Amino acid sequence: MHIVVLLVAIVLIAIFLMRQPRRRVGKLPHQAGTWGAPGNDDPRLAAAAMMIALASEDGEVTREVESLIAEQLETRVGLAPELTRECLSAGRRLADRVDGDLTSRLHQLMVPILRHCSEKERHDVVLMLEAVAGPSGRRIGPVREG
Repeated sequence: MHIVVLLVAIVLIAIFLMRQPRRRVGKLPHQAGTWGAPGNDDPRLAAAAMMIALASEDGEVTREVESLIAEQLETRVGLAPELTRECLSAGRRLADRVDGDLTSRLHQLMVPILRHCSEKERHDVVLMLEAVAGPSGRRIGPVREG
């Protein structure tokens, strides 16, 4: 009987520990007139994570690139500056959790965008990625078509 209780306790602890990282990504409050969805399925976080994943492909994300990402989130998504900082922080954590090459990471991160965004908002995501990628942004085409 003690072994069964011990096994149940181990399983419950394992489930708790497996779910912990998902909660750490963060939640952004929904603002009227901006994108948004509850929980970790937030397209704002996904867009930030996509830009961070793209920018980190060549190494560490610089302050200049981080400022460019923040500017994109403020102008195209409509986030306030304090919410932009939260979004960048949560986007970094989300981008760190996604494995694979750049294309597969972008595909994994685009699920909330496909689920919650209009065609115009999806186009804005592509424009944001091209802005962060700079001149090499033309290579994003196959991902966009996917």
